[in-house]
Amino acid sequence: MENCLQMEVAKVSMLNDLNKYSNNYSIRVKIVSISKKMMNDNKNEIYRLDMIFMDEMGTMIQASCLHKMLGKFKDFLQLDECLLITKPSLATNKSSAKYTKRNDKISLYFYTSVKKCLDWSGPKYRFNFVNLKDVVKNKIEVNTVIDWIGYVDICFNLEDISKKDGSKGKRLNLRLEDLEGQKCPVTLWDGFAIDMFAYMNDKKQEKYVVILCHFGMVNLYKEKISASSSLNEHVGSNVISSVEDEFLNNHDFMLIGFLGTISTTKKVLVIGTITAICTDKLWFKIPIRVQDSSGTVSLTLFDFEAYKILKKTAKELLSIQDQVVNSGEIPNPYPEIFDTLIGKRYAFIISVKDYNIEHQVENYGISMATNDDEILAALCAKFNLNQHEQSESLEVPNSCSLSTPVDLMKDEMSCCGDNVTLHPKHL
Repeated sequence: MENCLQMEVAKVSMLNDLNKYSNNYSIRVKIVSISKKMMNDNKNEIYRLDMIFMDEMGTMIQASCLHKMLGKFKDFLQLDECLLITKPSLATNKSSAKYTKRNDKISLYFYTSVKKCLDWSGPKYRFNFVNLKDVVKNKIEVNTVIDWIGYVDICFNLEDISKKDGSKGKRLNLRLEDLEGQKCPVTLWDGFAIDMFAYMNDKKQEKYVVILCHFGMVNLYKEKISASSSLNEHVGSNVISSVEDEFLNNHDFMLIGFLGTISTTKKVLVIGTITAICTDKLWFKIPIRVQDSSGTVSLTLFDFEAYKILKKTAKELLSIQDQVVNSGEIPNPYPEIFDTLIGKRYAFIISVKDYNIEHQVENYGISMATNDDEILAALCAKFNLNQHEQSESLEVPNSCSLSTPVDLMKDEMSCCGDNVTLHPKHL
């Protein structure tokens, strides 16, 4: 009766097929995320490894290994390792951060066996990107795990922080923008914060910097919906911004006539009316002339920001222009839709770069633009622009801390707000 005493041979199961009635199965998985939970009384000792497993169908499940089992499995538990795990146990998932819809997780315990898998046929990565607007609009439940991607628009200063457990850390705030124009402040932590800050300040950095976050989490921070990572201790995000915030909280306002006096790289806010479209440039970058009561300046509206205003990509504009050419008509130097910009008043956040300063070139790239009536009205009230424009004087608005052109020359003729390190995406 020897066969009766033998255990049933474990079979390989998909994660969606697991149930709590038996541990007698095997799973073939890849570790796609791993982080350490340290002992409360000894920060140098690991209490638990938290992981996310993915099977060959792309299904994911949370997993953990307690400290008493680490000696047995630690050589196998590495990021991106493919494993064949026999007789794992299903445990209750009490984590507030749910990386899957399951209420259970894989646990490696005494009777579990693990070996490396050499015949993995599943995906290398699997991302489920969300629309960042859905996060901002509170359409995604708090504590939901998300993947997101975006362009780096602004990089602020690296900060020292104190964590809840009393330890010290680093934090780096960024602002990203996705392809739909959604602005998203993002926070990177510790090692990622340090590395990212060094990269953003490296002159050899790429022209466009894109961040992809795997396993970020939607949460509530200071009564605002945000997104952050929790399983990976190094990176997170806070999606808590809006166009209104970017303009109304910007204190670096400057009159156009004073732009040439700036002596350090920075981003400033200007408000003016578009008076002309320049025709001697490639128009997927739209050069415009903008005027206020102190002067006129050339600004460049890049495709990414122009799309939000014109609602058409450069490719679509080229197609329209090609249709005109093919019809036999003599085309305008630029698409007619550009003329809709002329005469409109906008607030612009522009980038003053080393090139502008060193060569005295008053042609600046636009990082953000808006002609929202409410935002413009609020900015006019904040900087007393209506009163200023009715006067023939070139004094700075009263809300600035500096009141005369002489004083402004000393402080670069700007109304300075928080000290930040800024990274324009158009270098």
